[in-house]
Amino acid sequence: MSVLTRSNEGDCAILTMNRPQSLNAITSEMLDLFNQHLDDIEQDHSRALILTGTGRGFCPGTDLKEPPADPKARIQHAHALILRLLEYPKLSVAAVNGLALGGGLELALGCTFRVAAQEATFGLPEIKIGLMPAYGGSVLLPRLVGQQRALRMMLSGDAVSAEQALAIGLVDDICDTPDEVVQCAKAFAAQFTRHSTVPQRAVRSAIRDGGEMPLREALSHESDLMDKVSASEDCIEGVMSFIEKRDPQWKDR
Repeated sequence: MSVLTRSNEGDCAILTMNRPQSLNAITSEMLDLFNQHLDDIEQDHSRALILTGTGRGFCPGTDLKEPPADPKARIQHAHALILRLLEYPKLSVAAVNGLALGGGLELALGCTFRVAAQEATFGLPEIKIGLMPAYGGSVLLPRLVGQQRALRMMLSGDAVSAEQALAIGLVDDICDTPDEVVQCAKAFAAQFTRHSTVPQRAVRSAIRDGGEMPLREALSHESDLMDKVSASEDCIEGVMSFIEKRDPQWKDR
């Protein structure tokens, strides 16, 4: 059985990390398969991506029993994957069914949204073994929850509960049990999949990239994005469907 499996349910492509004996710890093989599946999903008819795990864990980070031969290359590989998720043309939802620690949390941070089971926990515990988060956590977590909360999590190494994660904006929704988390993620994604991905991509870029720019540059970036959106087939379809009082038929281009 593959360490990363793919299925489709309705509008969503579902990627499942599948190493339950290790709580789905990350290996080089898993990272390679991520890119292969993302290539395929980018070209199919799904309108959102859900990432989850098999068994009791979402992902506890790197499998320390199978350390990479070249740690620097592994970090670069992980960074490339996180960047790809952040910039992926389809929005993504991490369906966190259990432990999301270290690199597992960093994978979830690369997703557009995060939905969690009540019993899920989140943390960056690397400091407890003399390390630091290196798959993007030290950059992404402060931008999501603020510097002080991120410092507290990273310098203590202590995990937070799903309820705490919801309160600080680390997750977007909670469901009762791990068995429900993928369906919860699908329901969460449904509020977005009914819209064209063209303006969605633009909004995500405006927020992600514009947030790092000076004000005037960010406004110029927004204007450039709007030029592209307004010239798209879906913009024409959206306006015409409004005028004709019918549901739009998106082509995502």
